[in-house]
Amino acid sequence: IQRVANTVPLSVFHCTTRDTELMGYSIPKGTLVIENLTSVLNEEGQWKFPHEFNPENFLNDQGEFMILRLLSNGSGPRICLGEGLARMELFLIVVTLLRKFKFIWPEDAGEPDFTPVYGVTLTPKPYRMKVQLRTSQ
Repeated sequence: IQRVANTVPLSVFHCTTRDTELMGYSIPKGTLVIENLTSVLNEEGQWKFPHEFNPENFLNDQGEFMILRLLSNGSGPRICLGEGLARMELFLIVVTLLRKFKFIWPEDAGEPDFTPVYGVTLTPKPYRMKVQLRTSQ
């Protein structure tokens, strides 16, 4: 979910601390570097299905789960300290919502449009959905 629905398309800004060369490009000390996470998380050749929510993106050829680090929480010495907490909270929120409610796409709504709306944050296009409380079993 975090790969296709990253909320902040541009990561935290960084600044080079020394003159650097990367892939033949010269980057002078003091250059502002901005990661475009949306580009990285949808890059052709990096994902089996780069523009789809498809769990097979995280399976190897034998169908086994591959642990991949997403850049949405940074990398290296400046990785987000709250990454573990954030992942746990996202999991608990989603599981709680799915346990308590049924999310039903209206039959008259047609196919959902997953084209994102770009801005300071990445948001979905407006949509309608029926949310029904699950009955106790």
